[in-house]
Amino acid sequence: MQNETHPYHQSGTMKSHISQYGTILESWYPLGGRGHTQELFTDPVISSIAESHGKTSAQVILRWHLQAGNIAIPGSSNEQHIIEDFSIWDFSLTDDEMNQIAGLNQDRRNSTY
Repeated sequence: MQNETHPYHQSGTMKSHISQYGTILESWYPLGGRGHTQELFTDPVISSIAESHGKTSAQVILRWHLQAGNIAIPGSSNEQHIIEDFSIWDFSLTDDEMNQIAGLNQDRRNSTY
């Protein structure tokens, strides 16, 4: 099921509800959505984690989705961004880092639909 999901809107209730049916969450706006990506990319928690891994904030967010069990398909026509978005397989977030990102949840959607 597709639902807006990113570190500021983690869709926990929805994810819990659909999991009982074997349904997996596909993250719409996995990087925050149009006009909101920089908020996430410059978030002190995310940027600190990115720096500690030598990765970008986008890579940390996508890795978080992967480890959280979400499907995330970021869209880009920029070749460098596509390469960057795919380069998340050579590191993992620690339990502490996953908990730090979980603490960013504000249940704040960036889109109305």
